[in-house]
Amino acid sequence: MGLFLRLTQFTRRYKWRLLLALSLVFVTTGIGMVSPYITKMLVDNFGGQHVKGQALPHEKFILFYEIVALMLGLQISGAIINYSRAMILAFVGNRAIFDLRSQLFRHIQRLSMRWFEKQSHGRVMQRVLYDVDAVQYALAGGLVDMLANVVTLVGVLTVLLIKNPGLAAIGVCVLPIYVVNFMMFQKPIRRAAEEARDQYGEVYGILSESVSGIRVVKAFAREQHEAMRFVQELRNGVNLQIRLARLRTMLGVISGLLTGLAATAVLYFGGMKMVNSGTMSLGDLMAFNQWLGMLYGPVIALVTVNDTLNWVLASIEHIFETLDTVPDLEDAKDPARLTELKGYVELENVWFAYEPGEWVLEDISLTAEPGKVVAFVGPSGSGKTTIVHLIPRFYDPTEGRVLIDGVELPTISSQFLRRNIGMVLQENFLFSGTLRDNIRYGRPEATDEEVVRAAMAANSHDFIMEFPDGYETVVGERGTRLSGGQRQRIAIARALLRDPRILILDEATAELDSESEALIQEALERLMKDRTTFIIAHRLSTVMNADQIIVLDQGRVVERGTHAELATAGGLYAKLCEVQFKRAQDKIDEHVMTAAREMK
Repeated sequence: MGLFLRLTQFTRRYKWRLLLALSLVFVTTGIGMVSPYITKMLVDNFGGQHVKGQALPHEKFILFYEIVALMLGLQISGAIINYSRAMILAFVGNRAIFDLRSQLFRHIQRLSMRWFEKQSHGRVMQRVLYDVDAVQYALAGGLVDMLANVVTLVGVLTVLLIKNPGLAAIGVCVLPIYVVNFMMFQKPIRRAAEEARDQYGEVYGILSESVSGIRVVKAFAREQHEAMRFVQELRNGVNLQIRLARLRTMLGVISGLLTGLAATAVLYFGGMKMVNSGTMSLGDLMAFNQWLGMLYGPVIALVTVNDTLNWVLASIEHIFETLDTVPDLEDAKDPARLTELKGYVELENVWFAYEPGEWVLEDISLTAEPGKVVAFVGPSGSGKTTIVHLIPRFYDPTEGRVLIDGVELPTISSQFLRRNIGMVLQENFLFSGTLRDNIRYGRPEATDEEVVRAAMAANSHDFIMEFPDGYETVVGERGTRLSGGQRQRIAIARALLRDPRILILDEATAELDSESEALIQEALERLMKDRTTFIIAHRLSTVMNADQIIVLDQGRVVERGTHAELATAGGLYAKLCEVQFKRAQDKIDEHVMTAAREMK
């Protein structure tokens, strides 16, 4: 109940519309309850009294048209009221869900990287889409339908008991069997539906894999294998759907048989004992039977409402669990008022752990002066990326401080801080819009001329103009229409246009061919000019000109200095240089031998 009360905050603006929709439930239920009276009037006034070939008496003729007019009026009124109720609920449901989904998305955007690392993409998508859809079902009709079923059930039972308690008992006595029958089929149907849904997920997964990996499929000539695998899963899905249809059909047939038997019993006992004896008119009996038919649907709906409520409540709980998650990193209530950053970065005795007690960084201290280049090298897992993630405040250090221009990061607005930091990663994410949109992403107000200048500085302009649509070329999901080197140059153009004071390059030239690396290295040199730059690189050739090289191993600084100093110091850096030099020499020897064989 508390969850539903919290949910009302999203419907508070629409409470009068919601109350109007709820009131219309009683009106539509009342109209439905009147319909059997019309049947009674028709049967009692015209059934068996009119002789074929004779005209109706004038008063009967008038009464007939009055009944027809009443029936038409009720049908039109019911249609208008049902339409109005449906539109009111659609408006309230969709507007409330718009508010809820917007707030949920904005809140998720505020959560820290630590939260995202603990959540799968699928779970986050489920919160924003599937769970909110469940709430929409509740607001846009589910709860109102539940109320309508309660009102109908109470109203119908009251009328039946008033009209004839004996016949009501005959009609109601089948209800326990009706409910038991439904409960017997409910679990197998739910289980079959879940299996069919899971099977659909398997089909979807195979389709997604085959389409995403189509180049691998074709490269290994596995088209037939993939087709057979897909068809087999489809066949399994068809079998499950047939099984589900059989269970649902059996449930429907047995339910129909039970309600038919109840209606037949009422007709038999009512006709034999009451109509025949004159204690009940034929019209009363027909109306009674119609009311009885209105009893079973609401009963089953209310029997199964527990499952629906559990589904809705679970979804609401998931949503508010996310909304109640407090961001790990909050801006200070009165952030430092900085007009610009110079780019003086300090780490003072920084310790960091993703999990308590599992130190990733241990007692790190360093200083980066404005306009200087600091490079981090070391084995994989030594903490290089973690350090640079502390600078834009993706995380706060567990112990110690990070300062920029002498100001601690928690006292600086995160928006202001990150607007002054640019990042170029090994795998830069491109959005599915145009090349122009991707370059302009970090600075939406930039002019077209500024976009072009940034692209030219990043050595991107030439390949962009080779596309028929130029800067309006749609890059595809995650930039799939571009090569790795092209995506990297677009990311550099994006950073150049941002014009940050602090630049972070995390393996920006890794796994690129020599031509792409040369173009990107040239663009990076332009990008790094007059900025405080942090570089992470496994290729030591990219950090040789750094003003300071920091060597990390197992979360600790083991060496620091220039390339010339470290290369001759005999430490870890010198060993890394030796290994990479040997690899490079082996490649040169291999190329020489290949060329010699070709000359022969």
